[in-house]
Order: sequence, then structure tokens, then C-alpha cells
Amino acid sequence: VEKRNELPPLKMDLVNLESVKNRTIIRGEDVSGTIEGRVLWKAKSFSIRGGDKMAIIGSNGTGKTTFIKKIVHGNPGISLSPSVKIGYFSQKIDTLELDKSILENVQSSSQQNETLIRTILARMHFFRDDVYKPINVLSGGERVKVALTKVFLSEVNTLVLDEPTNFLDMEAIEAFESLLKEYNGSIIFVSHDRKFIEKVATRIMTIDNKEIKIFDGTYEQFKQAEKPTRNIKEDKKLLLETKITEVLSRLSIEPSEELEQEFQNLINEKRNLDK
Repeated sequence: VEKRNELPPLKMDLVNLESVKNRTIIRGEDVSGTIEGRVLWKAKSFSIRGGDKMAIIGSNGTGKTTFIKKIVHGNPGISLSPSVKIGYFSQKIDTLELDKSILENVQSSSQQNETLIRTILARMHFFRDDVYKPINVLSGGERVKVALTKVFLSEVNTLVLDEPTNFLDMEAIEAFESLLKEYNGSIIFVSHDRKFIEKVATRIMTIDNKEIKIFDGTYEQFKQAEKPTRNIKEDKKLLLETKITEVLSRLSIEPSEELEQEFQNLINEKRNLDK
């Protein structure tokens, strides 16, 4: 903790920041999310303000990724302020050029100076000559860190992140958390990581029973407000989904029979709970 407190404050110029701060930047009217003809959710209206750090939460399969894709790729019922510039992180990590270095990849979409870029890379634990490594020699987790840093430093003022912590170890999650807390722009993110949500989010969007609702406040405040309506089964289900997401992430990086068995056990437990 002391180490993080010693870090100098993040000084980063964001494009059109004054035009979007505290104003409605995204508005939705009569929007619905569907997959293969099946309705996942419907939203009468919603709005997102400049400076919001909004977590989108809900059970697996409720349409969280569908929602953010509609913001990123456009939808007739969703209007964006002309000043909004979106940086999108998806789990495909297809924004990196494999034969180029970490530094070259980040610089290619950033107007920030090299000193700041190297400072942010160091905070994500790419030190000194690490930045000259080509992407094709990096592990899956390291590539995710580069992709996140690239989006973070690109010419945008609104970050849209789909499960950004899935392939990160605890040290990397904490490093990215601290960057997001200091970020002056807007953040819309999907996550099952409750600790990460609590640290970063200032608003909570829930997708539940095909409805979208927005709560103004942190995840802790949201939990307190929801307490009377929640039940033990729902809490257990959320915990299981968090564990399933964590095990899946570990499996994708370092597969093992033990992890595979743990994954199957968790899936069976969730199936029993859904009955």
C-alpha cells in the first residue's frame, strides 16, 4: 500500500475532456438486446455521464457483452455525444501487432509522450528494456496487460472494457485498478470481480430478469441497498459465477487436470442451484 501511495499523480491529457465532463455522453431510448431471436434485456431509457465509472453486473448469459457492443458498434436507440471517443477492450486481444514491440504497439495509437507511456508501462510491471520485447514472446497474461495499456493510453476519453481482469494476476489487477481510479475520463466495464468493482465503480448497472437498472453509488452501497431483496441462493450463485470466471481464466493460461476438475465441479454445483 505504501508503495502505491508514493506514486506520482497521473497527468494525462484526454481528448475533448472538458466537452464531456459531467454531461450526458451516452443516452439510450427503447433499446433491447437479443441473441438468435431471444430477448436478453429491454431498456426503456438510460443515460451515462462524462466521468462515470460504471460497472455492468449480472449473471452469465444476461447480455452484458451484448450491451457494451451496442455502445461500441452503434445502435439506432443509442445516441453518443459527438465529443465521445471510445477505446474498447474485448477479450479477443486482436489490437496487437505480434512482430512489434510492447512500446511500438502502445505508441501506435497514443499521442502521449514517451516518458508517460513508459511510466504507465512500468506501473503495469513492464520495466526498462521489457518495453522492447516483441508481443509474440509474451505470455497470454502479459499480452492482456499490453492491450489494456494500449487502450488506456489511446486517443480516447471513454474506456469500454469487457472483463478486463480475467487473465490478470493479483498484482496486475491492483496496478490496473489504481490507473482506472486516477483516470479522468469515463469508464464502462463488465466484470465478475467484486473486489475490482468495489475499488473502481462509482455507478452500478444491473441486468436482471431482462431489465436494466442503474444505481448511483459504489458496489458496497449497492449491496447495502439491495440487502432486503437478496436471498442466500442469489448470493451463492454470484459467488459460484465469480469462481467459474476465475478458474476459466487460469485454465486458458495454464491448463491442468486439477483445474479442469475444479471447473466441472463448479459447473455442476451451479446447475444444481439453477434447478
